[in-house]
Amino acid sequence: MPNSIIVCDLEATCWVDGESPSIEEMETIEIGCALCNLDGHIFDEFSTFVLPTKNPILSVFCTKLTTITQKDIEHAPRFDDAMAMLDGWVAGRECIWGSWGNFDRNLLLSQQQRIGCEFQFTRLPHINLKKAWRRTTKQRRHNDLQSALRFHKIQFEGTPHRAISDARNTARLLTKIAPSEIDLQLSERL
Repeated sequence: MPNSIIVCDLEATCWVDGESPSIEEMETIEIGCALCNLDGHIFDEFSTFVLPTKNPILSVFCTKLTTITQKDIEHAPRFDDAMAMLDGWVAGRECIWGSWGNFDRNLLLSQQQRIGCEFQFTRLPHINLKKAWRRTTKQRRHNDLQSALRFHKIQFEGTPHRAISDARNTARLLTKIAPSEIDLQLSERL
């Protein structure tokens, strides 16, 4: 098992013209990553806003949920450039990556397929940290990150639904996940 894991969280466009878009229509608007050991100690971070191209104007709902404004994204890199920056940050690191659930992984894979480009980051083995946490704790009621933190009496730090804050807080749950569950998911991927 690798000694380090990149905990990644994404924020995406949501509620366009009063409707919730499918994952195939969503676009990343923020990437947040925390490089840490399996004890949750963060060694390095990566964070960037991303300019959506299909729906470049954020909905009011999206801004209220994430606190990300139009001004935040208007000069941000496009998805392919942001992913190239992430690949540069990841380069040379022997690690895996994880996210709270599979949404972030599926969104990255969907977007890279749409633009016809594959990135080094998405080639790294992925761990569904929510699944590993649920198997470890035997909890089924706590589906979202904040519920899992409350279960362990851990106070959320930062701004909810902001990628870097969510990544940092997910990293804080790593000590609550049995290493055997991470190993199991890695073996299932190979």
